[in-house]
Amino acid sequence: MFLPFNFMTLETLLPFLLILAVAYGALETVGLFRNKAVKAIIAVVIAFFGIVNYSVVQLINSSLPYVAILFILVFIIGFARKALSGGEKDNTMIIIIIVLILLLVGSIANAQGGFGMLQYNELLWLIGTVLILAVIFAAYRMKEQR
Repeated sequence: MFLPFNFMTLETLLPFLLILAVAYGALETVGLFRNKAVKAIIAVVIAFFGIVNYSVVQLINSSLPYVAILFILVFIIGFARKALSGGEKDNTMIIIIIVLILLLVGSIANAQGGFGMLQYNELLWLIGTVLILAVIFAAYRMKEQR
């Protein structure tokens, strides 16, 4: 198969892996084929067809940072849902969720130089204050439960 570019660079390898994962996940979810090897072969073929077209590779590379943020948000929401739906409330899980959300907001603000009307330094102070308040709240709730 002729590829008009070098396959072993991140510019083409990451889109290949993303297309492969999405195609395999879709084939796994649909359940059309029972054999996992057949699903894998079909997913590899779809991924190769996807990266042969250079405009598809450019589109995926330009949207990959946003897809990564989306995956992080889905992970945080799933983590929060699991932590908040459990039988007993675990303050450690809630603090971890708050820290993950604040780190995500901080990294986005760092890339943009600020977040809305707040400058990056002010946002760091706000994140630190919220984190300290969350730890104090968790400590107070743990003392209250005992």
